[in-house]
Amino acid sequence: MMQIKCSRSWPWSKMASEKNTAAKHAESGRKNSNAERSTAVQTMKTTGDGQSIGPSVWQLIGAAILANRLVIGWVYWGGFSRRFIYATQKIDPESPGYLANKLVHAAPGVPFGFGNIVHWMLDHGLLLHISVISFSLVELVVGVGLMLGLATRFVSLIGMGLSVVLMIIFGWMGTTCLDEWTMAACSFAMTSVTLVTGSGPYSIDNLFVKSGRIERKPWLAWFTSGPLPITPSRFVTITALLGVLSFVFTVFFYGFFFDGIYSPLGKRFDNLHPRVTMSEGVLTKDTASVHVYMDRGPDTQGAYIVRATLADKNGTDQPVFDYGVDALTIKDVLNITDNRFAPYSTCKALAYSVRCQLGSQALLNFAVPAGADINGDMVLTLTDVEGKTFTAPLSER
Repeated sequence: MMQIKCSRSWPWSKMASEKNTAAKHAESGRKNSNAERSTAVQTMKTTGDGQSIGPSVWQLIGAAILANRLVIGWVYWGGFSRRFIYATQKIDPESPGYLANKLVHAAPGVPFGFGNIVHWMLDHGLLLHISVISFSLVELVVGVGLMLGLATRFVSLIGMGLSVVLMIIFGWMGTTCLDEWTMAACSFAMTSVTLVTGSGPYSIDNLFVKSGRIERKPWLAWFTSGPLPITPSRFVTITALLGVLSFVFTVFFYGFFFDGIYSPLGKRFDNLHPRVTMSEGVLTKDTASVHVYMDRGPDTQGAYIVRATLADKNGTDQPVFDYGVDALTIKDVLNITDNRFAPYSTCKALAYSVRCQLGSQALLNFAVPAGADINGDMVLTLTDVEGKTFTAPLSER
């Protein structure tokens, strides 16, 4: 006899199964919703005036500019290390390699009247030395701060200030390429980026972020790194302003020093061809004196004077004297005094010429031959090794 096995599914059993399934789906949905909400909170935090950028976004931005931060940090560190570690003569006031030498060379082309300030500092040795040491130490702080990511936004602001100083003092220089201008322009732009972004996860600042100290004291973020209490629209505004500022800074000084924007490329301050400016010419019975200032030309060379002539302004009579190279090297013929910026940059007699270095100022005293016939206004003419002439009238006393 066959046995028939019957199976019966009760309605309430089916309903319970469906209820359990629905509960599982609801729980899963709640978990997914919580995870999405947590991610959203990390990305955007609500503030009184809208949504601010969350910590995870700031971390990504900071990580993205790591190369920028390390490179510009090393550039500033390099300025310090060259003077304090590898070439200490740069901070030795008794050495010809003292940094004052570079400042003397730069002073003739410093714009906006700041050249007078540089000259004033060069005349005050103690103040100059304090300034040299202080500037180098500031470079150390900025360089190390950027590389380690310590007080990143604060040192970035200082770095922008250093870039402005470098541009104003040295931006016009560069005999073969525009290296001083390039460095100042790039460092200004690069530090303006780290000023906004902070340093991200690879930094000492990030320890403060992880500890919650930045969240408890939001003002610390403006000096270090981490989330700034600003909305995305405010972030875009700030970055746009800094971008435009960096571009204007770069283009303005390019045009100011070198033209080449809407006019042919040129140079406001010629750093290729030496120029000697002569003033305060005085003529006595036995001496012809003139103040000279080499205010243009390459910092790597100088103006090499090979001839000095004193004649009447019309050039009709015989010259009172006409000294060549051999005579100019004799102290009884030419006595050089009042070398204002010696030993950093000088005018001095060499075996083959009288060399005036860029930025040097001195008084040249030429001997007037005994019994020389001096009538009327006289003009002193200096001729350099390239044949260029520099003239100045002499007043008789």
